[in-house]
Amino acid sequence: MKVAFLDPLEARAAEFPKKYLAGHDVIVAPERGKLPDGVEDAEAIVWWSYPVDRGLIERLPKLKLAQRIGVIRTAGDATAALSGGVAVSALPHGVSDRVAQHALALTLSLVRKLRQGHEGMIAGLNPENMPEEETAAPAVHMNWTGTPDVDTLNDKTVGIIAFGEIGARYATMLRPFDVRVLYNKRNRLSPELEDHFGVEYASLEDVLSQSDIVTAIIPYSEDSRKMLGMAEFKRMKPGVIFINVGRGNTVDEQALIAALQDGTIAYAGLDVFAIEPLPSSNPLLTLPNVVLTPHNAGGVLGQVNMFERIAENLRRVEAGKRVIMPMSVGDPQF
Repeated sequence: MKVAFLDPLEARAAEFPKKYLAGHDVIVAPERGKLPDGVEDAEAIVWWSYPVDRGLIERLPKLKLAQRIGVIRTAGDATAALSGGVAVSALPHGVSDRVAQHALALTLSLVRKLRQGHEGMIAGLNPENMPEEETAAPAVHMNWTGTPDVDTLNDKTVGIIAFGEIGARYATMLRPFDVRVLYNKRNRLSPELEDHFGVEYASLEDVLSQSDIVTAIIPYSEDSRKMLGMAEFKRMKPGVIFINVGRGNTVDEQALIAALQDGTIAYAGLDVFAIEPLPSSNPLLTLPNVVLTPHNAGGVLGQVNMFERIAENLRRVEAGKRVIMPMSVGDPQF
């Protein structure tokens, strides 16, 4: 198939089409806002920021697949492709999906007390001296380490600070747990998108004060530097879990450490830090109420995932099968 990328590829992904889309005739936009030569013959288009609209769709008589990268609508309208019977898919940015999964993993690890259970197992804890017996139904020796407060994510309120592509994927992954999801961002989503993602807009103060889990996905800028400090931590609910998969210096790390030490924040799951790699002298390494990961939520492999998914959708279209993450007429993302 002739595949047209309507946006230029960043340097680290420039060679990916040759590797992951081998066998297809791939053309790529030379610069932002300029379509590649030969786009009129495209059988598939891929884009993330180019404003695809009816005028462009009508110029593509051979089009079989319209593949958008990104799950939140930014510009344009692909309805013409949908209504014309063209397969349309909105795949997440690979990195966004990975970071969202990491945020969910940190969330669940803290709610379910995985670190405490693991450490109790390694230490051989058995405070009630339960006898060692062959397991059978029904199991009787449950939680023999005495890990306290193993909780459930169900019915909790999760607050997301900075709701973009990552936040949208995180919210989608939270759906099976029947949580209430609050979000705060500079520009509020449309009512249709709020309903689509199952989220409620709230002020930053309400996100902090009403959430059982607060997840920060804040991009760094001078305006966002240390935007979460002791004043914000003190607004959070008793027993709150704090997750940060955004940027380390959007948080006042010393205030966070103090809040974890005095119980203002009960638990934290952190993938990002003020200084990276994390110095061996950092007090976070000594705290029992944290789960720490070495800024490995995203990474270049997310781009690989994205191209593998594009390749799979091309295969599915050629085989007449349903694409991954298909869109339909009336979907608010378009």
